[in-house]
Amino acid sequence: MTDAAGSPETQILTASFAPIWGAAATATSTLGIAARSTWAPWETNGRLPGSADGSGFGVDFRADLEQMAELGLRAFRWTFDWARLEPFEGRWDSGAIDLISEVLRAARHAGVEVWAVLHDGSLPGWFADDQNGLDDEIGLRRVWPRYVDRVAETFGDLVSAWVPVLDPFEIARHGRLEGTRPPGMRSDKDFLDHLLALHLASYEALRLLRSGGAPVVCCIDAEPTVAGVHSREPDERIAAMERANRIDRMRFGTWIRALRDGVISIPGLAERELDGLAGGYDHIGFTQRGARSVFVDGTDGPYPTDAVTAADGRTPWAEGLGITLRRLADEELHRPLALLGTGLTANEDQWRIEMMQSTAVEVARAVDDGVNITHVFWETAVDGWTPECGLEVPTGFIDRDRNPRPSASVIRDIAGGSARLKP
Repeated sequence: MTDAAGSPETQILTASFAPIWGAAATATSTLGIAARSTWAPWETNGRLPGSADGSGFGVDFRADLEQMAELGLRAFRWTFDWARLEPFEGRWDSGAIDLISEVLRAARHAGVEVWAVLHDGSLPGWFADDQNGLDDEIGLRRVWPRYVDRVAETFGDLVSAWVPVLDPFEIARHGRLEGTRPPGMRSDKDFLDHLLALHLASYEALRLLRSGGAPVVCCIDAEPTVAGVHSREPDERIAAMERANRIDRMRFGTWIRALRDGVISIPGLAERELDGLAGGYDHIGFTQRGARSVFVDGTDGPYPTDAVTAADGRTPWAEGLGITLRRLADEELHRPLALLGTGLTANEDQWRIEMMQSTAVEVARAVDDGVNITHVFWETAVDGWTPECGLEVPTGFIDRDRNPRPSASVIRDIAGGSARLKP
């Protein structure tokens, strides 16, 4: 392991261009699970760990934002929680509106731009449970756009960028295929249908938001997926490769087709050609938190196979970030890239330091190769709640008592000014 100052193989250099570094967190991570959300019953019955008030961001967000700014972080990706804003259909909560407005004003005062996410998994119960949510045509075409329009009208002047749906593949996988998050389904068909609905929801939001001044950002939840084998049988490797390719086609290929051709093409479903989708998003956003080996029997595991798995089950792999950056650059989509989320859920801060440094190295290499990446968001600044670990395992470079860890000084060095890590 390296020390906080960096290894002999890395050094700080001045660059002609360096991405803006920021922090990222969800509403549930920072504030806890909303009482009227689809996740609240799961928390009550123990299917999700207790969230309390999350990181406690709502208590003194001004100080938190100032602390981020002091570390050189100039952006914050954060979710506007629909279940807080509109806990009952048609009844908007003035307290929630005021909180978000105050956070946005405090961020601007601190010199931190806010990238607002509209959906990252949790939804109001009245919408998702009572009305079938985005899987219903009325919900998708009327109720969701009405929410997007109201949010844009209320907060748009203070938002620097919009992310309609964060991690659509992961939302569909957890909720409809693996059943580990609400609504807890396990169905290939429902998974595919919901993945399509999330792409369509992102498009519906794009249509409304692109007339404003802030850019609209898509989100490709990238995860390098590699065929794994338990034996030397060639048929097993071929079948595993087919499975890996199909997953990659849904995660990555669907987005590339949408961004280039304006067609939502999900394997197993009819294609949808949508007016204004090709070239519609201003930024190509993506998340990357690890890599995965998949096997023909439906199981999966870490990649590389000897990699250490973090507490949340992910396998962090910085080199995989470099692969994704070059894949996106090779697609020649002619729009800037933004890494919307990467990080580490682990007790070992030295591991966090190594991941920060290696992430910065991969980003610097891509920039040197001419890749236009404008923002990098680290998950998270202050320890928050996660569905996998609750509040038990650190996620940030600052603990919940607001004490910075050694990794805070590392991200300050990476983010500060025009200095960046370079191999």
